[in-house]
Amino acid sequence: MDPVCHTLVGAGLARSGLARRTAFATSTLLIGANLPDVDVLAYLWGPGADLAFRRGWTHGVLALALWPLALSGAMLLLDRALRRLSRASLPSGVRPGQLLLLSCISIWSHSALDTLNTYGVRWLMPFSGRWFYGDTLFIVD
Repeated sequence: MDPVCHTLVGAGLARSGLARRTAFATSTLLIGANLPDVDVLAYLWGPGADLAFRRGWTHGVLALALWPLALSGAMLLLDRALRRLSRASLPSGVRPGQLLLLSCISIWSHSALDTLNTYGVRWLMPFSGRWFYGDTLFIVD
């Protein structure tokens, strides 16, 4: 799926009621819905690098375990920084467990939806380079 569709999935998840679970919920869902596509930076490393990295490490089981921790941690740091900058003694509206749950939902939805298209995903990276395809969607929606 393309980034626009992943963003719309994140927005749809937020509008489904998940945005009310904690502060930064919508941001977490939108970022998480696109985060595995950070592998697009492989295009900068030259010809062929994109084929080696695309939908591999960033979409595989190891990344699916680590991305939610990284995203929810980053959102907690953002909350702390914003509260410090505002110098307000307001309590944080962030619920760490909820942020982690929302991170998991949005990031896992990304790889699950990418599996449905003709390009597929290497779910088992870094343990195996095997591709998994759903062949139900074209790569660009």
